[in-house]
Amino acid sequence: MSDASPARLRRAAKTQLDTTVVGIELTLISIIQGLALGVLAASAVKPIVQLQWDAWPYVLTGLLVILIFWSRSLIHTLSFIGWPLEFGHTFLYFGATLIEAAALTQVGDPRAWFGLNALYAAAVWGLYAWDLRVVRRQAADFATPAERALLDDILRDQRLNIVWMMPLAVAFQGLAWWCVHAHPDVFLAGRWHLLLIALTLAFSLNYLHDGVRLLRRRQAWIVERHAQERGED
Repeated sequence: MSDASPARLRRAAKTQLDTTVVGIELTLISIIQGLALGVLAASAVKPIVQLQWDAWPYVLTGLLVILIFWSRSLIHTLSFIGWPLEFGHTFLYFGATLIEAAALTQVGDPRAWFGLNALYAAAVWGLYAWDLRVVRRQAADFATPAERALLDDILRDQRLNIVWMMPLAVAFQGLAWWCVHAHPDVFLAGRWHLLLIALTLAFSLNYLHDGVRLLRRRQAWIVERHAQERGED
């Protein structure tokens, strides 16, 4: 006679659904960022072939933007995404990627680049804020000490990005757009826009590296959380 209780069966069903949702998320992330990479590759051909050196930092920054979106989304998916499927979170992925792709077409136009990247940073800011709501709704699912440690780390990173990192990114990209738009003789003719993109490049490198460290820090907690779910099946 089966000793499976309704609660145990529901838990097993949710575990299976969590796996399905994670698979959907990872596939979606890879597809949309693959499309973004295709846009960047098309935009980069002319600057690279014709040795337009001024555009190269923009191309490299664009590649970092794609890697950051892909890696951060992967970390979020492994850390807290599960059933039920969160459509708002997914729709924001599409919206942010649309702005990202538009920005990646402008590697040869600093004015359009900084303006669109200010909008893109604002979209990512909204995505972090939305995900914070998702995490808080799922807080009861983090029951063990390792899961609570993972939850605390997720909340800490979400708040850091909402309060500091994304507002600073929006402000800097917006200021850079204003500088280039208002003073083209200095920032375009005088090539001071290269300083602005160099600062963006440095920020992007640091942010990408921070994401790598974030996953390393969470590895054991994520493994234990998934092992706990499998053990309760």
